[in-house]
Amino acid sequence: MSFQQGLSGLSAAAKNLDVIGNNVANASTVGFKGSQAQFADVFASAISGSVGTQSGLGTQLATIAQQFDQGNITSTHNSLDMAINGQGFFRMDKNNTIVYARNGQFQLDKNGYIINSLGHRLTGYPVDPITGATLPLGPLSISTAALAPMASAGVTVGLNLDARSAFPTALSSGNVTGNAAVGALVIGPGNNTLNVTVDGIASGAVTIPSATYPSTAALAAAIQSAVNADPLLAAAGRAVAVTTSANILTMTSASAAGATSSVAAPTGNAAPNLFGAAPVVTAGVTLFSPTNPSSYNSSTSLTTYDSLGNSHVATLYFQKVSANAWNVYLTMDGALVPAAGTAMGTLGFTTSGIQTLPAGGVFAASPFTPPGAATMNLTFDCATTTQFGALFGVTRLSQTGYTSGQLSGFSTASDGTIQGRYSNGQSMPMGQIVMANFANAQGLQPLGNNEWADTSASGAALIGTPGAGSLGVLQSSALEDSNVDLTGELVQMITAQRIYQANAQTIKAQDAILQTITNLR
Repeated sequence: MSFQQGLSGLSAAAKNLDVIGNNVANASTVGFKGSQAQFADVFASAISGSVGTQSGLGTQLATIAQQFDQGNITSTHNSLDMAINGQGFFRMDKNNTIVYARNGQFQLDKNGYIINSLGHRLTGYPVDPITGATLPLGPLSISTAALAPMASAGVTVGLNLDARSAFPTALSSGNVTGNAAVGALVIGPGNNTLNVTVDGIASGAVTIPSATYPSTAALAAAIQSAVNADPLLAAAGRAVAVTTSANILTMTSASAAGATSSVAAPTGNAAPNLFGAAPVVTAGVTLFSPTNPSSYNSSTSLTTYDSLGNSHVATLYFQKVSANAWNVYLTMDGALVPAAGTAMGTLGFTTSGIQTLPAGGVFAASPFTPPGAATMNLTFDCATTTQFGALFGVTRLSQTGYTSGQLSGFSTASDGTIQGRYSNGQSMPMGQIVMANFANAQGLQPLGNNEWADTSASGAALIGTPGAGSLGVLQSSALEDSNVDLTGELVQMITAQRIYQANAQTIKAQDAILQTITNLR
């Protein structure tokens, strides 16, 4: 018997107590990974000898193995705190040297970089704050610059037009002052009468019946029929053609090319002086007016934005023109677009109430140029609009633009995407965190401060985004606790203490034996 076994036992127990003590000391260290002392027995090499006759020379420390099992996750109130749930490490830039960590306690430095308490920068895929393009792997930063405005380009409209709606108030041949270039127009009581001179030939009193006309086309037909039926004009071979376009009535001489007269059709019912002796009105009235609710059935509005971020109210008006067709008019900030007041287009429906016109359901509005800003060219997608026998209702109304905004906060998704939240209600990606994993995490070299470096034993870092492959996911506003089991460590501490005492006892026994041998003299 020698002192070797006892001394090796004392040394091993002491090292084990060192490891246990370090684990206990870091029981509250965020992201700490405990270690375990592993031992191996020692045998003296022998040239020859019978199997089973070697007693061994004690024990020795084989390795101190790091334990990378998951720690508990605790919620916090800091949006930059992050916990890894699963395998992997944060990839940190330490003065252009890459190190790895599990501690997710981060903050922003004066330049907006995401750093840990040592000033090491968290890495990932940054996003260009101006273009929105994803940049190569590097340190991540949070830009506090204002979000530039985006002009509205597309509007999505989903609604139901009530199939039971009546046509807007029909047009009557009331009295509106018009352009009387062809001849003097005379108003008579009751029915409307007019005298027309065509190529020098005057008509008699032409009567336009006092009636309600459902459209400008019907009114034009009534005027043309009445004028051409006049016997004086007919005898002289004089005739006119009355047409309508964009709500304008045009009277053309059939015997003198180019001789025309235009009369604006009225809005609503019986506006004053359609046929008057006064020869001038430069601006006529139309069949639609946003200020005349009787000229349309329904309307809805939303806010759009120009290139400067200024808001403009776009209002859509829907006017039923046949059983399954509706004219759509547009105003911007109350002004007709286009200024002539023509319809932006016509929505057509099947007998089942499904939208069929225009093809694809998309209207292109006339250009609108706000003061000081770029021209807006809005498109309106009405593909989901229906015509059912139900009340008018809006199911969706959205647009693509927004005004400028200030950064109000940010959060991190489970896949590492950092989303910035702005005061204008927008949310924009600001970068994506990457993580690293290793074929042999036990081979990582501890650097202290909850960081590791890769070695040839660990293998090269396997880089990826959270949740990809074997990598864990991120939990925002949370931290991973130390994985040390304090109760278990205290039990192991008592065991190591007993082992130390027992090895000391073997040395004491060996010393007593030597004293006995010495006393034999």
